[in-house]
Formats: sequence, structure tokens, C-alpha cells
Amino acid sequence: MAGNKTYSENDIKKALTFIEIFDKADEIDCGGCGYKTCREFAAAMLDGTAKPSMCVVLSKKIIEKLKKKEKELRDSLFLNQEILDAVPAPILYEDIEGRAIGCNKAYEDIAGIKRFDIKDKKLFEYSDNKLYNELNEKLNASLLKNPVKQVVEADVKYPGGDTITIELHKAVFTDRSGAAAGFVSVLFDITERVKRSRELAIAKDTAELSVSLLKKMPSGFVIVDDRLTIIESNSAFAKLMGDDIEVIEEINPGLKGADLRSVFSHHQLFSALMESGEDTYSKDVVHNGKKMNITLFTIEKNKTAGAVFLDLSMPDVRNEEVRKRAENVIRENLDTVQKIAYLLGENASKTENVLSSVIRLLSENEK
Repeated sequence: MAGNKTYSENDIKKALTFIEIFDKADEIDCGGCGYKTCREFAAAMLDGTAKPSMCVVLSKKIIEKLKKKEKELRDSLFLNQEILDAVPAPILYEDIEGRAIGCNKAYEDIAGIKRFDIKDKKLFEYSDNKLYNELNEKLNASLLKNPVKQVVEADVKYPGGDTITIELHKAVFTDRSGAAAGFVSVLFDITERVKRSRELAIAKDTAELSVSLLKKMPSGFVIVDDRLTIIESNSAFAKLMGDDIEVIEEINPGLKGADLRSVFSHHQLFSALMESGEDTYSKDVVHNGKKMNITLFTIEKNKTAGAVFLDLSMPDVRNEEVRKRAENVIRENLDTVQKIAYLLGENASKTENVLSSVIRLLSENEK
């Protein structure tokens, strides 16, 4: 009750809730508001002669709440910064004008400057990477027109002078009303990825060139996996395997996916090489009525192997093979021949000359 007007108990209780008094125990009647009791103060608020802010207890409560909220906010900001600093990728966030608001530890490292020193500064004010600075400004302008995340590649320099290739992810962040409030940038170091990509491209080109050359070589070649499935081969291989295989190769160039066991009668040589883990193995075999020399080699240990086939029935190949084998005989047995020649009282060099003459004759026959 205040003035001449009388208020109901229900009206008084409602007014007391404005100063956060919800039951009788909360009515402390401290008099700090200038009224003897909290109920008189409630009536005065209903009269319009008093305001909730006049309540000293309420003000203390509000101050305590504000302090608590401030602490929670500080703790939250500290936690957010700790989380950002734990992210290995550099992160920068700017206001709508492109001035730095903050960053993480990784960005400090790449920029060579502390976050307190970049605050409220535009990128060009602390970075001498002109191309990257211009790119950042263009992306900011583009994002204001169309707020869709942008992903671009660029080169940036560390303070020490090392240049890295980065993938820049840039997006807009908004305020509570949904309006654009600034930009956030995340930089991912893709130097190694770009390097590997280039190396893979070179390797791919080299592999394609190698396969192309192998396909054109007159000798047969084939590559198989550990299940003896053909990965690649050339027309010369198909021709050596027989007329039926040659027809199939015209339909399926390279015989890709074919089972070597149904193509080559001595397929076990490939399995043996891969199981043994040896690098190379050479053997003369007869297949489809043709005598041929097969040289197997490991490509990936226990997983893939290749082979080169020489048709020994062809005169040019036969002479070349005989010449090579004669050279091997000379190299392997020259010491023995010299010893025997010495014991017989002959000149070892004559024996070598005779054997060398055989090689020259064979070479001339080829021509």
C-alpha cells in the first residue's frame, strides 16, 4: 500500500517479482530503497513513484550476475583461443573492413608477428607478400557480394624466407542479426601434396611412355599380378602365344584382365619368381612349337612381375643370342682357358682371338 491507493495481495506479489522477491523469506526489509518494507516499495512501484533499480539488494544481485557472466565470458574466450591455438592450420579472422580481429598461434608463426600487433590492422600493413595481400582483398570483396566459401591456392612466405603452397579456405561470419560481420581464413599447407601430385604426373607420363615403347618393341612382353592376371602386354607377345591369342588381342588390346594360365603353358615360372622374391630369372622354353627365351623380372616384390620373350627360331634373334652367350662363355671361362693354354705351352691370347673371331663372324652374318 502506498499513497491513498490500496492494492490486492496478488498485485503486491507481482510487483515484488520485479525485484526478484518470490516468497516471504526474500522480503528482508533493509530500507535501502527508502521505504520501510519491501511491500511498501512494491506498492510505490505500482503507484509509479519508485523503480526496481532503487532496490539495493536487486542491484547487488545484478552486479554479481554481471561479474559471473563476465567471468564466464572471459573463460569462454580463453577456451576458444586455446582451441584455436591447438589447431595446426593458421587461422585469421577479420572485420568487414578487412582489419584483423584475431588469429591463432599457427598464424603468428607464418606471419612472424604476434596477434596483439596485428589487431585492427589490414593485411598489407604487416605482410610484404603483395600477391597474397591482393588475393585476400579480392576474396573479401567477392564474399561480400556472394557469401559462399572460397577455396584457392597461393604461395606464401615464412619470415625466414621459405615459400610454401597453401590452400586458402575463406568464408564470411555473421552477427546475431545474420548480417556479414567479417571474414575467417584458414590456411592449409599443401606443399608436399602439390609436390607429390607433380611427381605422380611425371611418373604417370613416364609410365605411359614406357608402356607405349614396350608395345612397339619387336620382342614380346607381359606384366602380371600375383594372381597371374595380365596387367599389360604387347602384340608381339600375343603373336608368340598363338593365332587364337592374337585374335583375342585385337579385341582386347594388351590382353588386360586375361588369365596367364590360359595363355602361356609355362606360367608357373612367374609364380615361382614372385614366391622366391628374386629380381630376375632367365630360361629357354618351348611354347606353341616355338623355342623362345624368357627373361622374367620382379616389378613389385611378391606382387607383380614382367617378362620379355625372344623368339629363338628367328635368324636375327638366334644369331644375337648366340653372340651374347659366346661373350658370356668367354667372360666366365677365360681364366680357365688361359691356364689350360699355359699348361699346354700355348699362348692364351690366341685362344681369345679365335673366340673373338667367332663373335665377329656371327655379327657379320646378322648384317
